[in-house]
Amino acid sequence: MDKYDVEYRMRAIKDTCDIFDELLSYDTGDDYWKRCVCEASILYLEQDMYDEETQQRPEEISLCQAQIDVITYRLKPYKGVKPNVINASKVNEMLNITLKNFMDGERVENMSRESLHYLCGSFRFLLFKSCPTAYAVDYNKFREFVKKQGINGYADRIVALYTLIEQYQKY
Repeated sequence: MDKYDVEYRMRAIKDTCDIFDELLSYDTGDDYWKRCVCEASILYLEQDMYDEETQQRPEEISLCQAQIDVITYRLKPYKGVKPNVINASKVNEMLNITLKNFMDGERVENMSRESLHYLCGSFRFLLFKSCPTAYAVDYNKFREFVKKQGINGYADRIVALYTLIEQYQKY
């Protein structure tokens, strides 16, 4: 690893620490969303790390693992947290948005097992794209994404998508 690789790795790890510390510092009265965003971010990085379509260099795999370690450490206080309340209207909103945008408006009760599997993958995609890790190139865009919804709206979105994945992942 040359000097540039070391500097890039250190900056990336520091940025991951900073964005998660900032995000997790918000108090919404229910910490369940913090657990959800940490767990989803870890899954996002693991998926990226083991994606067979992209050939990751050992340095990239090592960086992903370091970021996973950073997030896993921040997840510890929230690991056993259960939701106080789940915003049912947000769950329905995210379900309807996903059905409209990914499933051509098909109704859940008419879906095949394969379509339900695809629906769950669509929820996972939306959840991953709502995590800070999806904005690693420019965390300011993530901050704008959260600010636009407000922290409570963001937290509700994360919990809604996480809930939908839990509900549909059996397919």
